[in-house]
Amino acid sequence: MGNKDIKLDFSKDFDFDSKESFYTYLNGEKIVFTSFKKYEGPITLQFLPNGGIQSLFAYKLIVKVNNGFLEVDELKHENELYSSKSFINKMGDVKLINQVLE
Repeated sequence: MGNKDIKLDFSKDFDFDSKESFYTYLNGEKIVFTSFKKYEGPITLQFLPNGGIQSLFAYKLIVKVNNGFLEVDELKHENELYSSKSFINKMGDVKLINQVLE
C-alpha cells in the first residue's frame, strides 16, 4: 500500500483498485484499511448510510461506500495489524454491526 494513509470520504465514490491505505474512525478511534476489495456477496436488507458496517459476513468487515460495498481484509487499530476476522473477534459483533464509521 501507499506511504500515506488517506482519509476515507464516504460521500465520494470509492476506488476499489487503489493501492493506498484509507483511514476512518470507529467510535472515535482511528482504524486504517490496509487491504480491501469490492464486495459483491450477500448483504442485509437494512438500509445504512455510507460508512455503515453493513455486515460481518464470513468474518469480513463489509462497509457501505457511495458506489457499493467495501470488503476489508486487513486493518490497523491502535497501531496493531489485524485480519478482518481477528478484528471482529477482538471487538465483538455487537460493537461493530450497524455502526457508522466517521
